Amino acid sequence: MKRLLFCVCCIAILFASGLFVVDKSYAANAKDTLTIAMMSEPASMSTVNNESMDPIYSGYLTHNFLMKNDPKTLEPVPDLAESYELLSDTEHVFKLRKGVKFHHGKEFKAEDVVATINYNKTFPGCKPYVGAIKSVEAIDDYTVKFIMDKPYPNLLNDLTFKVNFIQAADLIKKGHNFDNEPIGTGPFKLVEWKRGSTIRYERFNDYFNKDEVTNIKTIIWKVIPEGTSRTIALEAGEVDMVFQVETADIGRLKKNEKVAVEEIIEVANYAMGINNDLPPFNDVNLRQAIAHAIDRESIVIGALNSYGVPNFTSCAQNYWGSTTEGACTYDPIKAKEYLSKWGGDPSNVKLSIICWNPMLVRVGTIVQGSLEENLGIKVELEEVDSATFSSRRASGQYRAFFTYWSPSNSFSYVTRYHSDKRSSVPGACNDPKVDEYVDALRNTVPADLRLELTHKIIARVNEIAAQPSLFQPYTFRAYDRKLAGAQFTPHGYAYFHTCYWK
Repeated sequence: MKRLLFCVCCIAILFASGLFVVDKSYAANAKDTLTIAMMSEPASMSTVNNESMDPIYSGYLTHNFLMKNDPKTLEPVPDLAESYELLSDTEHVFKLRKGVKFHHGKEFKAEDVVATINYNKTFPGCKPYVGAIKSVEAIDDYTVKFIMDKPYPNLLNDLTFKVNFIQAADLIKKGHNFDNEPIGTGPFKLVEWKRGSTIRYERFNDYFNKDEVTNIKTIIWKVIPEGTSRTIALEAGEVDMVFQVETADIGRLKKNEKVAVEEIIEVANYAMGINNDLPPFNDVNLRQAIAHAIDRESIVIGALNSYGVPNFTSCAQNYWGSTTEGACTYDPIKAKEYLSKWGGDPSNVKLSIICWNPMLVRVGTIVQGSLEENLGIKVELEEVDSATFSSRRASGQYRAFFTYWSPSNSFSYVTRYHSDKRSSVPGACNDPKVDEYVDALRNTVPADLRLELTHKIIARVNEIAAQPSLFQPYTFRAYDRKLAGAQFTPHGYAYFHTCYWK
């Protein structure tokens, strides 16, 4: 008994001193499956011709970038690249990791980087993130050179964006169906997709980054559209994590001792996309009237349970470079003045807004009330799933929709207002001044000049009310307290593959 007590005391001292460490990969009796409740599923797994966020969450499991965003700072850091060097204002050289395997067994080499960029150039929606690249050359199997037309300071950030997940050259050549079967170098591979129900991923045992390999062997993406149903599933142990937490349930989940609730300070900015080509919304005065008539404070209180902040300017407020110059504040009197300048009959305006999740239906209900009360405009809410929304937006079959953007920096944010965005979103911003400022920003290196141009873009987009901003939500993720290692980024993504069971 004395020996037993001595051993127990020794173990207690080791734990207290921090010298006794349990390896996260080999925790005894730990589960090896992680089930995540998601609000929706991708319409397609491809990210090169898809404006939806859903395929990006999947892409972070199945693929890698040449450069990736640090999950805390959002600064670009090497991923499949081992290192990089700026040879001149227009030449970047990347040294690649050796021994990296694709899921189908091919070794990752420079040819795959070249093929990916050239493949992406064939998709109009990729232009903002590959358009500045003049050419890509494979110097040898593990060295690749990017050549730009002009000095372009945002290349590293562009390489971290969703369209630039690295694909295998042989699959691109064969015309592989990436929409249904993503094959990358990522930590997990997709093995089963039951549409409308679940997506199953299995750990890729040849994944190159052994430091990120944990005791999770299977990740299941479970589709549960309704928010409170996701909450109940977590409380009942049917899922281990809720990625999109219903705001009405946050207080209750925080009181649950078995659940961890994590608040993420994001750069996501929700806005109302208006079809700038479609009469009468092609009139700037009507768009300004709409922008000034929306009560954003009521949206935050009524639709988000106060878990958010109003945003009146055309860029997320968390970015370096954001400004409120020309912001479209809530001002019913000014809204009526713009309506008078427009000169039409508001009762004849047919405004339908596409809402693709329950939270946006709540937002739409408040926007509906604001526009009817302040302008006399009747609003119809169209409730659709995310796949239908993506299709309607891509084809230009809309009057208005709710959307959000959350790139890694203000450059990537404001360049989306360039008219080349219209190749993937018909009816988006189309303004010569905005194009002029964005074109100049793309090739400007000094930080002070970049800041000045960024402010000009934001102020001009505010002036023409191309896409009125509404709010920035406080984002919450909830998960089983026995789960650790999840990394949630400020731009809304997640590193699920680093999770492990304690």
